Amino acid sequence: MLRLVARGAQAGLLGLAAYNGAIALWGWRNRRPALVRPPETRFRVVIPAHNEGAVIDRILTDLAAVAYPRDRLDVCVIADRCTDGTADIARARWRVAERNDGKPGKGPALSWYLNQEPLGNHEVLVVFDADNRVPEELFARFSDEIAAGHDVLQAYLDVSNPDASPLATASALSYWAGNRMVQLARTNLGWSADLGGTGMAFTRDALEAAGGFGTSLTEDQELGARLALANRPVVWLHDVRIYDEKPSTVKATVGQRSRWMAGKRAVATVYLGPLWATALRTGSLRLFDQGLRLVQPGRSFVALVSGVATIGSAVTRSPAFFPWPIWAAATGAQFLLPIPFLARDGVPPRYLARYPLLALVASLWVPIRVISSRTGVDWYHTPHGSDDQVSRLPSA
Repeated sequence: MLRLVARGAQAGLLGLAAYNGAIALWGWRNRRPALVRPPETRFRVVIPAHNEGAVIDRILTDLAAVAYPRDRLDVCVIADRCTDGTADIARARWRVAERNDGKPGKGPALSWYLNQEPLGNHEVLVVFDADNRVPEELFARFSDEIAAGHDVLQAYLDVSNPDASPLATASALSYWAGNRMVQLARTNLGWSADLGGTGMAFTRDALEAAGGFGTSLTEDQELGARLALANRPVVWLHDVRIYDEKPSTVKATVGQRSRWMAGKRAVATVYLGPLWATALRTGSLRLFDQGLRLVQPGRSFVALVSGVATIGSAVTRSPAFFPWPIWAAATGAQFLLPIPFLARDGVPPRYLARYPLLALVASLWVPIRVISSRTGVDWYHTPHGSDDQVSRLPSA
């Protein structure tokens, strides 16, 4: 019986790895951008910020320099329960809405703001984090895609500090690989990419169809699930990049990812059933995939477990394991597959040489899983530095 259970678990893991590998192949080709049109879309740009005085001026400066008509941009910083100078810094350049109480977190802050200042009929909401860097062409590209009929957009999430520490480098490599193998692949398939919590745009109609922002620890995943059920796929724009700072210490990485994992599990508890029930009823692979994304572990962790299974099978020769050559082939495929995708996106050789650092992120999965399972996991405010370390990769 135990042998049957063990082999069933191994078959599931191998099946998941094969599924992810097959989907990744769809990310090899680039997506054709929408036709260039006159810049007519009106954008409401909102930046939720909790004690971000050290970094917020950079994105405010970027927004002042974008190549888009100023009369079609309305920028507002939500100074969310701030005790530093965030509100004063923001007020010198753009509008500020101060929120002094309520549940912490981006989702509650955005819901509060939109209740105070609802979107107009033809406004598109754009959400950024306070530590982001924004390219000057972003709004023109968003406008083209909105005019082409897409009503939920997600910009490429690049990393501003890949050299800050080995962990930051590992996070950057994970994002760079996933952006093409996971996000672009799903858009090329006509499915829904994941919302990244920042660099995202929504028409008013799409937000209303999905019921607006939720209050979970991962408001982007919750909204993504509701958008999927409302048949409003998230379109990934691989050719326009915003830059986001990643944690560079173990403490910050574990704190951030524990919040992500706890939130993801809570979202799965509510939405996995409806997603898979609707997928079964309609035969929708898109909705099945959306649900699977909520419950599967990270790709790096699956590869790491495959490596452990390879060693276990080779050392013990136990009949409970699949033969070690099977595991060795699966492990090798998972570890090697991202490398050509990284090279295709122009990741410099100095980062490709550090590719084994991805094992750092994978090795933290178990402690993060344990911490995220504890009761009382709440919003975690990721600390940001004041140094701008943007290392721009070539655009796709």
